[in-house]
Amino acid sequence: MLDRLRSSKLGEFVDAGTSAAIFRIFVAFFMLYGHGWGKLMSVFGGEFQFLDPLGIGPTASLILAAFAEAICSLLIIAGFWTRLASLILTINMAVAVFFVHLPGGDWFGDMELPVLYLLAFIVIFLLGPGKYSVDKS
Repeated sequence: MLDRLRSSKLGEFVDAGTSAAIFRIFVAFFMLYGHGWGKLMSVFGGEFQFLDPLGIGPTASLILAAFAEAICSLLIIAGFWTRLASLILTINMAVAVFFVHLPGGDWFGDMELPVLYLLAFIVIFLLGPGKYSVDKS
């Protein structure tokens, strides 16, 4: 057992597909719960007060962010169109990091979470859905 714990080979300790699925589900759930659901409810409630980091208007910015953070998170949780949804969320988080937090001078104060999400969605894009997904082939 100790040899398996010290091993650097992922497949020797746990199935990589299961690990990818657990990672995908939890990251997407936290994005949906912590960020996407509130934005989606703002869109449905007609409250369009939002930042405009790309100059497309606060309404369009909110709708795009809500789509990415709520709908794409749901797609990732289900494992349906996982790579496309994670690519959209990667772009969304890149906008948050490079157009909102860095210009705002946050650096490593309020920027930690968007950077972690950015990296997590890049990893999900690269790994794919893993096991227990609609996309599983």
